[in-house]
Amino acid sequence: MRASVITLGCKVNEYESQSMLNQLKQAGYDISEGLEVADIYIVNTCAVTNIAERKSRQMLAKIKKLNPQAKIIVCGCASQNNPTQFSTNNQVIAVVGNQGKENIFNYISNQNKVLTPIDNTNFTEMTQPINTRTRQYIKIQDGCNYFCTYCLIPYVRGRSRSRNLNCILHEIEVSNASEIVLTGINMSDYRINGELALKKLIKAVDSLNVRFRISSIECNVIDDEMIEILKNCKNFCPHFHLSLQSACNRTLKRMNRRYTIEQFIEITKKLREAFPLASISTDIIVGFKGETDEEFEETLENIKKIQFSFMHIFPYSERSGTAANSLNSTVDSKTKKLREDKLKKLNLQFKHKFFEANCGTKHKVLIEEIVDEKYSLGYTDNYIYTYIPNIYPIGSIQTVELTDEYKDGMLGIVK
Repeated sequence: MRASVITLGCKVNEYESQSMLNQLKQAGYDISEGLEVADIYIVNTCAVTNIAERKSRQMLAKIKKLNPQAKIIVCGCASQNNPTQFSTNNQVIAVVGNQGKENIFNYISNQNKVLTPIDNTNFTEMTQPINTRTRQYIKIQDGCNYFCTYCLIPYVRGRSRSRNLNCILHEIEVSNASEIVLTGINMSDYRINGELALKKLIKAVDSLNVRFRISSIECNVIDDEMIEILKNCKNFCPHFHLSLQSACNRTLKRMNRRYTIEQFIEITKKLREAFPLASISTDIIVGFKGETDEEFEETLENIKKIQFSFMHIFPYSERSGTAANSLNSTVDSKTKKLREDKLKKLNLQFKHKFFEANCGTKHKVLIEEIVDEKYSLGYTDNYIYTYIPNIYPIGSIQTVELTDEYKDGMLGIVK
């Protein structure tokens, strides 16, 4: 019997999919990932936008075309948000939502299309993820209490719950990964005994002597003490993904974000002083409800001051059930597209400038794949995709001098 797990969405979903794969493997199934021929499919869905939710539905049609007799279990945020859109499909034997992924094997024999309620009090431990990558995600937290007006996540993931520190450290120790990535729905809110504890976690992880990076965090968790802790870490990869969403205070207020653009700019200045070659990336939403031309131009000018290494740019998508859905002054699609194009052009300029700044510098690259029996590929510690013209063992970490921009990254020579 063959089972395949299909993952849409975020790094937390990827972590949970790796856990479900391991559950299936331990139960005796042949396992695979993605749209491969299988008898059973687990579709781990996303609902961050309407488009993501639509892709989740479309995946079921693709599975039917590949194997009309296959059984399907749907889990994740899209099914948590609206289970009916999946439960009426005759191939779907169970709709799980987000609670229940920790026991996904049970749903194969005990078919259930009624969602298990989210546990808003306790962090739910999962089976150790299957280690199929040189880079391993480690989930430290779930849920969110922030309730940004555009976001559905607190409703489909529940309230913020943090994982036991010893469980996190144990999972890292037994992962045997060359690099680990700490991830969560809102990992800035990681707590121990109710107290914010991301700094304590970072120091503990660094002591394990494995290369690590942190995924998306809120800018207001970064203070002078946090920067000093990260500077003193021996194994930290200097890549900061700080979700900005807008660089205009009026827009940020409508979004219910918890910082001002002045605070954000000051934090990025301090990070660059401490880590001159660090990658600082972000997410930007264009065309949010009520965003005027003046507000967008303000965002544009402030982004030019920051000069990110890379930006993920999204046109605002209406989400029923969010506070923003009731706001007036919708921005038309043509205007959104024009604003998106302006930011994409700026994004390319930033990317080239970041590569130029790294020419001639040395970094440690984790080798993740071999292409055309010619190049070893992987990411530098500061998250530059690097092509190395020679073959090196996958999983090894090589010291490389970056020489030129190449394709979607840079060329590097092992030193």
